Amino acid sequence: MKKLIVFAVAAVAAISCAKQMNDLVHEEVVAEITAFKAEGELSSSISKASKTVEVKFAEGTDLSKVTVNTFTVTEGATCTPDIKAGDIINLSEPVTVTLTTYDPYVWTVKATAEKTEPDPQTDPDPQPKEGPQLYNMGFDHWMQYEDKKFGGAKVDVLYDEDATDEEKTVWGSAAASTKMLGYDSVLKETDFLAVTGEGKKALKLQTCGISAMFGLVKKLAAGSVFNGYTGDIDIAKMSAHIFWGIPFTDKPKTLEGYACYKPAKIDWTQDPYKSMEGQLDKGHVMVILSDWTTPYDVCPPSSLLDFDNDPGIIGYGKVVFDKEMQAYEKFTVDIEYRNERTPKLITIVCSSSALGDYFTGGAGSTLYLDEFKLTY
Repeated sequence: MKKLIVFAVAAVAAISCAKQMNDLVHEEVVAEITAFKAEGELSSSISKASKTVEVKFAEGTDLSKVTVNTFTVTEGATCTPDIKAGDIINLSEPVTVTLTTYDPYVWTVKATAEKTEPDPQTDPDPQPKEGPQLYNMGFDHWMQYEDKKFGGAKVDVLYDEDATDEEKTVWGSAAASTKMLGYDSVLKETDFLAVTGEGKKALKLQTCGISAMFGLVKKLAAGSVFNGYTGDIDIAKMSAHIFWGIPFTDKPKTLEGYACYKPAKIDWTQDPYKSMEGQLDKGHVMVILSDWTTPYDVCPPSSLLDFDNDPGIIGYGKVVFDKEMQAYEKFTVDIEYRNERTPKLITIVCSSSALGDYFTGGAGSTLYLDEFKLTY
C-alpha cells in the first residue's frame, strides 16, 4: 500500500510538471509584413498598427494580375497563403494573409487604382523643356581600353580618345571583371540601332553565366552600366565594389530613350529569389537623384541600396522590361521627387537582369539601349 501511495504522488507531480511546461509564458514575437512592393505601383505603405498594406496604382491598371516584386515578413514567421517575390496575385479585392510565429496575426493587403494628373500649382507646364544632359547619352562614343587592374582585360568603354577626364568618369561598368574571366557583358553595338546615321552606335548589355577557373568560380554577371566607377574586387564575395553617382544639381522630370529586350528564362538563382528559376528574366533602367556626399558603394549582395528608405535619395524612377521585343521601343522613366532638396549626384543604372545584384537572372538575356535624353 505504501508503494502505491508513493507511485500516485509521483504521477501527480509529473502531470503537474508537464502542465507547467505547457503553460510556460512564451516571449511574444509579433509577426509583421516588413516590406511589400509591386510591379508598376505608384506607391505602397505598411501600417503596423492596423496590420494593413495599401498599394496605389495608376488608373486602368489590371488589379487582378499584380506581380509582387518584394514581400518579406518578420524573421521566423510563416505566411498563409504563402506569397513570395515573382508571384502574381489578385488585388481587385483585399487579400488577407495570416502570419504566424507563436501566435497568428491577420494582415490585409489592398490596392487602389487612381487617376494621376499634373498638379497645376506644382507643375504649371507639363511640356518637356530642354535642360542639362550627360555626356554620351546617345551611346555613340566608344573606344577600347586595357584595364591593368583587371589583368589587362581589353574592354569597350563609353568614351572616345578625345574625351576629357571628367567625361571618362560618366559611364562606368564592371565589364573588365567579366572580360578578365573570358565573358563580354557590355558591348558596342554598330548594326542594330534605334537611330541610324554616320557614326551612330548603341549599347548592348548581356547577362553571362560565368564558369571559370576549372569550375571553381560560378557566378551570374548581369550586363550593366551606370553613372560612376568600379572599384576593387571582393574576392571572398566574388563581387566588385561599384560606386554610384556623378555630380549633377538639376531636377529632370523624366529620362527617355529606346530599348529592345531579349530575355532568357532565369537559370541562375540565389536567395531570396530561388523560387524564380524558370521564369522569364526582366531588365530595367532606373534613375536616382541624391544628395549623398560621396558616390554610393554597392557590393552585391551584402551592400545594396534601400531605394525606398535611403534618406539621401531625392528623386527616383524605374522602368522594367518584361517581354520579348522585336524592335526598339521608346520608353520613359518618370522621376518622382520626395522632397525639395537640391541634388548633388545623379545615377542612371541599366541592367540586362534586374535581379543581377542578387546573382539571379537568365544567361543570355540581352538589353539594347540607345538615344537617352533627360527632359525638364
